[in-house]
Amino acid sequence: MGARDLISGAFLTLLSLGAGIMAYRLGLGTGSNPGAGFAGFGIALLLGLMSVGMFVKALVRKLQDNKKGEEAPPIMWRKPVFILIILAAYGAVFNFLGFPLATFLLMTVLVWIIGRRRLSMALIVSILTVASSYALFVTALGLPLPLGSVFYIFGG
Repeated sequence: MGARDLISGAFLTLLSLGAGIMAYRLGLGTGSNPGAGFAGFGIALLLGLMSVGMFVKALVRKLQDNKKGEEAPPIMWRKPVFILIILAAYGAVFNFLGFPLATFLLMTVLVWIIGRRRLSMALIVSILTVASSYALFVTALGLPLPLGSVFYIFGG
């Protein structure tokens, strides 16, 4: 876990630094009159503090393990890389397939293949995710979700 925490801590520290800089550029304002970047800066600051803590703790643990002569377990990259590929594909087909179909396929693949659940469970989770998202965004909030070009190609 030490190597994973070390990499995660370093990445999240850099991420929080970048987010903090962008939030600062938006303007912080004051406590009584917060600017656009006030909340983002606070969140970036908290993330930065926690990730620096994780990085330091992992570094100390790694140094102690090196003194003992223990090797860190290998990092398993397959599943995270596969998930990134799936999310990139989701973004690539989102406008063509539209929100309902693209999200249904995304959730089915994530639950069935990545989560290793039965296909029936994956289909139920996918249907519930699409239905609840549609109900929240379209019905409750009045925000339109794209139906996609495929909907119009087949006579929608």
